Amino acid sequence: MRDLTTDERQELRRQLAALAVDWAQRLTGSDVDSRGRADHDPSYEEKMRAHLACMRAGEQMRHLLADVVSASAEEAVRHGAGYPELGAAIGASRQAARKRWPNLPILKRRASDWKQPPGGIGWAGESHLGYPGTA
Repeated sequence: MRDLTTDERQELRRQLAALAVDWAQRLTGSDVDSRGRADHDPSYEEKMRAHLACMRAGEQMRHLLADVVSASAEEAVRHGAGYPELGAAIGASRQAARKRWPNLPILKRRASDWKQPPGGIGWAGESHLGYPGTA
């Protein structure tokens, strides 16, 4: 996974702004595009209402996107992700992911599923880890 480039972020921002304007128009039932048209010069009050409508639509979009992120986190967990992977996906730590989604059913891995060091067992009680050339 990679982060968006600067150009990609600008394009996504432009698309989200256009989406917010579109939904603001739908919700108010009017043309709330604050950029205006050639045949109409919007007043300050019209511009204010247009921006307020875009804010309202944008805020609702933000809440819905948070729901989408949480649903994706739940699905990722169903497919084996743990808190370290969830944190990495959102650019945060394992602890931040655990705090954000405390009730996800993260499965505890059994000790037999953990990776063993090269050379086999060699954990507690042995003087070496079984690496070649060590005694």
